[in-house]
Parts: sequence; C-alpha cells; structure tokens
Amino acid sequence: MPLSELEDVLRSRRAEPQAGSYTSELLADPERLQRKVMEEAFELCLELGRAELSHERIAEEAADLVYHVLVGLIGAGVAWADVLAVLQERRK
Repeated sequence: MPLSELEDVLRSRRAEPQAGSYTSELLADPERLQRKVMEEAFELCLELGRAELSHERIAEEAADLVYHVLVGLIGAGVAWADVLAVLQERRK
C-alpha cells in the first residue's frame, strides 16, 4: 500500500471517526498515540540491535512505527508531503 493511500485512509478516520477503529481511538487519545510511537521505535531498535537480524521482524516493526508516526502526523495536521519536503531540503 502506498503511503499516500494509507494517509488518505487515516485522514478519513480523523474526519469521520468510526467506533471500534484503532486509528480513530489513537487520534482521540494523543497520549496513547505518543506511547505507541515510543514503543514501536523501541521495538524496532531492539530488532536492529540483535546479533542475528530477522528481515521479517525488522520490516514488521518498521511498518508498525511508520503507521503510528503517520497517525501522529495526521493528528497534528502535518502531511507526509511536508516531511518529504524537509528531507528534500536537507539533501542539499
């Protein structure tokens, strides 16, 4: 799934929260979302630091982190394009 497609889904959850939607729950509870971003970042770091790397586990933890970061960005009103623009500017 392209990030732009995921971003669209997350924006729709913000605009129209759905009962039982994990994304809607996170958007309604910024503190919980912050904890999840930290948790997922930590779990990715653990996987990256293992003596034997598992590409599957690293990809899973990275996916979890990217999802939660993107939910946080949506909650803060920051577009993924804004993040890419910062990265592009830093490329100079």
